[in-house]
Amino acid sequence: MANKAKIGLIGIVAEEMKQDVWGTCKKLADIGYKGIESTRFLLEGDVEANLKRLRNIGLEPITYSTTKQQLMEDIDTVIENAKKIQVPHVSVWWGPTESKEQLIEDAKIYNEAGAKLASAGLKLCYHNHEHEFNTFFDGVSAIDILAEYTDPEHVYFELDCAWITFGGADPVYILNKMAGRVPAIHIKDLKSTDYPDRESVVFTAVGTGIVKTVESVKTAIETGVEWVVVEQDRMHNLTPMETALVSYLNLKEAGVAL
Repeated sequence: MANKAKIGLIGIVAEEMKQDVWGTCKKLADIGYKGIESTRFLLEGDVEANLKRLRNIGLEPITYSTTKQQLMEDIDTVIENAKKIQVPHVSVWWGPTESKEQLIEDAKIYNEAGAKLASAGLKLCYHNHEHEFNTFFDGVSAIDILAEYTDPEHVYFELDCAWITFGGADPVYILNKMAGRVPAIHIKDLKSTDYPDRESVVFTAVGTGIVKTVESVKTAIETGVEWVVVEQDRMHNLTPMETALVSYLNLKEAGVAL
């Protein structure tokens, strides 16, 4: 078993990527990042040449992101694009939690899509926010309902440790509970959980807030998670590239980053 994690990145340097995609990728690789989740730029132009260039820099594409709607209406394009850029995972980045019945219906959608993706060699991963952890029906959380009604052979979870924390749960406990169904996690940090809503949250570089970031990564390593992906929805006192640097170095200093 590995005792350190491959660290990837999503977001944070989006504006820098727009200005100089390859120069930004090189800076991330020089910091120590091993992969990126913001991968749609690879589909522009010569995909094979883009992939070769990315890998020569030292980064791997991790995920192709999509929506529940696209899984229902155009899953063939999702598969085609994910295969083109040679990612192992397809993530669906949002789902509502309006009722238990709606969650069960969504689980059916994910089961069908996950089976089709699996036949193409891809893992479907549901990406959480806080509402799956603080919404309950008959005492059962929305995330537990999704986990119960989805097929563990075809539907996985890309757990976000900060949103788990903001939702009132312990990411270390959740990672252990869902072990075997989590190929990747998002690791980010919060200044506090005392905010009225998601839009009010103040984020901070990994290792400088209140989320159990290092403990979560250690648990991820122990439970076989393939990728730990650094994210920060909004900047705090640092620039985006400074945030990427500090977040990686804090994980490296803690001894959990490759």
